[in-house]
Amino acid sequence: MKNIETQSVDERHTSDNHQEGQQEQEPATIPGVIAALGELPSGAILYEQGLAALFSRHPTSIKRAVQRGELPSPVRMFGTNAWTAGALVQHIEKRLEEAANTREQFKKKVRQLSP
Repeated sequence: MKNIETQSVDERHTSDNHQEGQQEQEPATIPGVIAALGELPSGAILYEQGLAALFSRHPTSIKRAVQRGELPSPVRMFGTNAWTAGALVQHIEKRLEEAANTREQFKKKVRQLSP
């Protein structure tokens, strides 16, 4: 089996289906949707290069996203930055929840100030 950094989840599913003799199907691709992160086990470890590939970004962009708080802080493993898939998903879900709360507070304030 290939390294997770070089093999997408879709490739793994396609090769599994092909090996089982099932008909190969082209996965639906929607621009801006990164389903592979959600399909990984929560304990799967992603290194900086793999995360960059997953998001179709340069590793420097990953470092900047961490600095801006868009991604959680990594841990160092074998001299490189690493995250678990679960930590990434949890961080993103928390940010989405915070954004929804902020939006609701704003709507409430607008309703209070409207005549």
